[in-house]
Amino acid sequence: MRMVRILAAALAASTIAGGAIAADLPSRKMAPPAYVAPAPIFTWTGLYVGVNGGGWFNNSRVNVFPGISGKLGGGGGLIGGTLGYNWQTANRIVVGLETDLDYRTKTTVTPPFSVSSQTNDGYLGTLRGRVGYGFDRALIYVTGGLAYGNAAAPNAIVSLPLAAFAVRNGSPGLQAGWTVGAGAEFAVTNNWSIKGEYLYADLGSKGVTYTNAALVPFAVGEKSTDHIARAGVNYRFGFGGAPVYAKY
Repeated sequence: MRMVRILAAALAASTIAGGAIAADLPSRKMAPPAYVAPAPIFTWTGLYVGVNGGGWFNNSRVNVFPGISGKLGGGGGLIGGTLGYNWQTANRIVVGLETDLDYRTKTTVTPPFSVSSQTNDGYLGTLRGRVGYGFDRALIYVTGGLAYGNAAAPNAIVSLPLAAFAVRNGSPGLQAGWTVGAGAEFAVTNNWSIKGEYLYADLGSKGVTYTNAALVPFAVGEKSTDHIARAGVNYRFGFGGAPVYAKY
């Protein structure tokens, strides 16, 4: 009898303990916790348009007469528009293509052994590839490609030491060359970004036609190179960020 009472007490104790554990378990009738979607990751991928402006610093050289050459100097302002597309990889490398076209103001230059003269105004355009790294909303990049435009040539060449006087015949035509540079861009919002960049543009060499005091036309060779520093504002289409997918 004593053994029977001991077994009965043990069975009762285990039943009570099991009921207490079951009472602690969450009810299957409770609603699951609400799903909160993770915030999207910012991405530079997509199309953008913008405006840019800054300065150009003339690094061109001119051969006024055989054996007489030198830098022209001078510089002025630039303003224009930009169109481009970026693609950001999974490891934050950003590659893209960008084109722009800027109006270039006139400037005053001083050919060697000559008095100062104003130049023509003109334009400068580029078509460049870009490769950079995105630090979330900050992007640093290098860039390079095609450059095109017209030279900033002196309107006249007046040299008292050489007893020379010549007037340029029309505006210099289109020239094409290359450009390289670097810059940084920062996304202020998902759609708006600001940037600053430096470019070195080389439009190559070309003969610019002048007419001297005897009404005889002759060509003056000019190699057109510029340093360009400018800032820009871009509007980026549909940049709400890339979704984040949970991995299990």
